[in-house]
Amino acid sequence: MTKPNIDLSIILPSYMEAKNIAGTLDSVAKYLATRSFGEVEVVVVTANSPDGTAAIARSKAHLFKHFHLVEPGPRVGKGRDVRLGIFESSGRYKVFMDADLATPLVHIDSAYKALQDGVPVVIAVRDLWSIHKGLLRKLMSKGGNLFIQLLILPGIKDTQCGFKGFRADVAEEIFSRQTMLGWSFDAEILKIARLRHYKIAQINAPDWRDPKQDGHGLVGDSAFSAAIKTLLDTIFIRLNAWSGKYKNVSYTHKSMY
Repeated sequence: MTKPNIDLSIILPSYMEAKNIAGTLDSVAKYLATRSFGEVEVVVVTANSPDGTAAIARSKAHLFKHFHLVEPGPRVGKGRDVRLGIFESSGRYKVFMDADLATPLVHIDSAYKALQDGVPVVIAVRDLWSIHKGLLRKLMSKGGNLFIQLLILPGIKDTQCGFKGFRADVAEEIFSRQTMLGWSFDAEILKIARLRHYKIAQINAPDWRDPKQDGHGLVGDSAFSAAIKTLLDTIFIRLNAWSGKYKNVSYTHKSMY
């Protein structure tokens, strides 16, 4: 059977998302019914989730003409799952976004248009001061981004928003060089994009919402520990860039979980 030509892949990393994944896939199906993106596939990537995320996602497959559930085994990190989604998807353009739809679906419109217009990488940008409750969370978010900008990505207002889009060939080139499989992968792939001289378009997402305001929304990690790990990894990203490590391809087979 000839593989269909896919115009857009929507990738949803979905570890421990049983509370959200059914509603999310219902919303995605309704949203796509009102849009003209051509052939669209939805790719759900879920590591072993004891809450039954995979089974719930599978039950929604009938909503889509093209649906792919990727189950990579034990949890490693969001970066691993997004990378798998990139390599297991077939679209000319690929967008990954959080399964809780923290970034509303409407921003796919802007990302898709930018990608069609020739922009190789598109990212959503939040208002880092207003999105969190509590002064500590605000300072962690804003200060962390300033540190990342200073060290590796000047001019990128928000590296960690879980909504990014890529032209397919660009995604393959960037993600094949990815080394970090946890929360730091966002900053790393953007640094690789910069090193490969790809333009990064930033689209504002003022309607982004934090569905996990209790500070424990990172599934197994506290916001504080994740922030510290990301800042330490930023130093390693800088060192990797200096050493030329990102010139080499480290991931070459889409089925290597």
